[in-house]
Amino acid sequence: MAEQNNAQYDVGKFSSRIAKTGLASPNKFEVNFKNIPGSDAGDLTQLNLMCDQVSLAGRDVQAVLDLQYGIRRQVVYNAPAYTPLSLSFICTDQMLEKTILDKWNNLIVPVQRGFHVAYYDDYRGELDVYVLDRSGKTRTYHMHYHEVYPKTVTAVELNHGTTNATLRVTAEIQYAYWTTNSFGHRVGQGVTSGKETTGAINFPKI
Repeated sequence: MAEQNNAQYDVGKFSSRIAKTGLASPNKFEVNFKNIPGSDAGDLTQLNLMCDQVSLAGRDVQAVLDLQYGIRRQVVYNAPAYTPLSLSFICTDQMLEKTILDKWNNLIVPVQRGFHVAYYDDYRGELDVYVLDRSGKTRTYHMHYHEVYPKTVTAVELNHGTTNATLRVTAEIQYAYWTTNSFGHRVGQGVTSGKETTGAINFPKI
């Protein structure tokens, strides 16, 4: 008897699902820095508004080859590894964004204190990234980066040959780990206190 080859893909079902759930847009997001040492509410608002590029970070578990008889398998042996974030900020005329990032970075190894390295808790902050729906009014996904700080503030290139362009400053943000609204967040702030939750968290309204 000939084997039947019934395709599981259905264009109608696909179109119906997209019409029902919609598609996520890469330019619908919100950035929210919190608890940056040495910065006031105005500084945080400035960074949040002027950030024009951010990533939802991935995660990599470390594994070693299990050398036993038979099939060889990669066995996880350590905590996950997290890659730094690269955030881009549009610069306003007074270069406030670069000034804020430079001040934060200088807290880590202060020039005025003979380059003595500061205590970790004295320069780390928090970062929330929200994905918004296509209307830009509803938060659909939340990633929280724990213990962030600017490891690198990149150079800003200037030249007389460039016109009608906007300066941008990029910062490489280091962090300890991330959690999302689907796992790892905690009750209260959604991040720091109480027992862990297994379901989604109700986001504050924009």
